[in-house]
Amino acid sequence: MTAPRTTPGTTTAPPASRRALLGAGAGLTAAAGLSACSGFSTGGSSGSSSSAPDELTVITWASDAERPAFEKLAADFAAQGGPRVRLQVVPYSEVLTAVDTALRTDSPPDVFRVSYTDVAAYRAQGVLANLPDTAELERAFLPAFWSAVTDDEGTFGVPHHTDTSMVLVNDEAVASASLTLPRTPEEAWSWEQFADAVGRVRPTRADTYAVAVNWQNAGAFRWLNFVDQAGGRLLTEDLGAVAEDDPGMLKALTFSRDLFRQGLTPPNANARGQAASDLFLNQTVAMCFAGDFLLSEIEGGGFGYSATFLPRDVNASADLGGNALVAVQDSAKRDAALDFLAFCAQAQQVGEFCAAASVLPTRSDVDPAALDWVVRPDLMELYVQQAREIRTPLVEQVVVPSFSAINTQLRDRLDEAFLGSDDDATALRKITDGVQSVIDA
Repeated sequence: MTAPRTTPGTTTAPPASRRALLGAGAGLTAAAGLSACSGFSTGGSSGSSSSAPDELTVITWASDAERPAFEKLAADFAAQGGPRVRLQVVPYSEVLTAVDTALRTDSPPDVFRVSYTDVAAYRAQGVLANLPDTAELERAFLPAFWSAVTDDEGTFGVPHHTDTSMVLVNDEAVASASLTLPRTPEEAWSWEQFADAVGRVRPTRADTYAVAVNWQNAGAFRWLNFVDQAGGRLLTEDLGAVAEDDPGMLKALTFSRDLFRQGLTPPNANARGQAASDLFLNQTVAMCFAGDFLLSEIEGGGFGYSATFLPRDVNASADLGGNALVAVQDSAKRDAALDFLAFCAQAQQVGEFCAAASVLPTRSDVDPAALDWVVRPDLMELYVQQAREIRTPLVEQVVVPSFSAINTQLRDRLDEAFLGSDDDATALRKITDGVQSVIDA
């Protein structure tokens, strides 16, 4: 069975109420015969936004695969009687600046796309609208993702999709090392087996390294995968302080620094360096940690590659990737914005977006095996299994209101640790001191 399709001859329905849209069983069917741009217009590339009375403004970043998927959401929403949607696409590195600028200049977007790790910061500032009537919708979503947009005060967005990391491997390099890749999460390499595997990889050319991990820039939080795998924590269980002298965190730092100390990863694969997927694409590394959303780009690399699961230690653990869609509390069109969020969160729309954009559904009633994945369905099936290893204790730590600033500290302090000469305990203390300074601010 495939994801539901548009049915020829369907007539445009009147706009549904927000209560009806938020019901988990709404299952709206889009009208047929509409082009991807119907009901859709393109805004500028940056800066503040303004929209006509009969249209919504959505600030987002979008890959080449995601943009048409967003365009289809906009077209289908308009076909159901909703307002036009003006999509303002900005580079990923500029999206928060674009949103913040629009908020400061009193020209806020109606909706914006935001990483789960940033939702709480905007919620704490009173920026986000609280979704009403969410009881049925909540039951349709997997708990870890619903918790990323929900706190004691309410629900402040919809968990649109998720993604996570796996280990991509150059097939030629795997063959040269006679590696057998684990094919189930239960068979995933232990840390010791992973270290043995990357040590056996033979370069495809003289300047090739074994592996790069995707902790660059805004991905510094992915280092916490290793911490969680080792049974450690960055934050205490009450989330109110840094977990000082945590043995799992020290073990994770030693393990990750050894990749640099042993020459298994290039120096520019540090936390502020070149993206791991870029190093894999240009064959500087034979293996890389990469999210499923990158598959469409990696497909153009011109070489064969496969995927296997993240290594495991005390725990199997995977990073919480993906994004929420949120409505702005002070938008003059808040009700229509909430309607759009509710529309995007329905099973049909979630399934179609995920299949087109190579990301993973957050709804429990969307069967990943039934989706028509556009890119590498064989690997997407593995990513679906990997996402089941996203653990709630790790999710709780990366969705605290101050996590954007914590992530910046992680990036800077990890960069110093990976390329510096401090002993591991001293390097870890600098990381925890930096994080604690954010909590104390």
